[in-house]
Amino acid sequence: MPLRDAKEHAGTSGLPRRPAAEPESAVLDPLHAILRAPNLLGGMLPQAIKLDPTLDAAKITVAMTQLDVIWDQLFPAEQTRIVKLLVEKVIASPNDLEMRLRANGIEQLTLWR
Repeated sequence: MPLRDAKEHAGTSGLPRRPAAEPESAVLDPLHAILRAPNLLGGMLPQAIKLDPTLDAAKITVAMTQLDVIWDQLFPAEQTRIVKLLVEKVIASPNDLEMRLRANGIEQLTLWR
């Protein structure tokens, strides 16, 4: 065990150390893809328009296709809140990263302001 692992009580899981951006990307990339899915968008439209009548399907569709740009403009605390609304758990193994979504996460996101 490397000295750093022993000192920080890390490395006991058997998982290799990874730069923070790798697991973050492994969670955010599929999450963004889910949010851009056409069937999800169709389900979100009525709720979003009910919350803000100035919205229409075209505006919402454009916003969701530009999710990455919008995401980068959010404060980190807002990004964290959104991820916590949607993701129940992330399980890391030596060869895989599993993400479990909250059953009502999308519904909560559409109600969240």
